[in-house]
Amino acid sequence: MSNYLGARIRVAFVESDVIFRTGLRALLEPRSDFEWVGEAQSLSDFRARYTGVGIQVIMIDADLLQDLDQVYINFWMSAWPNAKFLLLVPNFKSAMVPLFLKWGFHGVVNKWNMHEEAVTAFRQVLFQNSYLHPNTKRMLDAERRTIRTLERITAREIDVIRGICQEKTCREIAHDLQISPRTVETHKMRIIEKLDVRNTAAIIVHAVRLGLIPYRTS
Repeated sequence: MSNYLGARIRVAFVESDVIFRTGLRALLEPRSDFEWVGEAQSLSDFRARYTGVGIQVIMIDADLLQDLDQVYINFWMSAWPNAKFLLLVPNFKSAMVPLFLKWGFHGVVNKWNMHEEAVTAFRQVLFQNSYLHPNTKRMLDAERRTIRTLERITAREIDVIRGICQEKTCREIAHDLQISPRTVETHKMRIIEKLDVRNTAAIIVHAVRLGLIPYRTS
């Protein structure tokens, strides 16, 4: 299957694992309906190498987005205004998935089921403008309350939450974000109100549950 002009679908991907990238490339290269354009291990490297290159679908590993906000992600995407963006996730439990969809991603692919999903995802996101695995649809339905919470939290408040989770003081967070400590305190009060919690410890618990920071057992 090619697009309506008879050309192949031009795809690229950003993934830190070279073995994974090699496997995905090997999956697509033999197909007559796909043209592999390029790959990179980081967002900055990909943007430096492929800005201005005609790419129709770009697949990105969600792990590379952990510490980024909407402003940067939208800035990064702006280098390919006509492209569709697929999010590659290890599971669908992170509440950041719907947030990333809100920020401009057109679909989600299960990283560990990639060989079965990738071809369908690339085609569907290009021709139908979106792709959601059935598991993602079920997760979105089940997490409506979580999604509403995330929609109330601003990108700057997410930055503050991540600073709190790193056990930084208000002054340290202010320095990192180039804002005043008083502004950080204001953000913190709004976060407590939006999450309906009472203290910093509860903010951290909610941040893990919402997928704003990764859960670590060590």
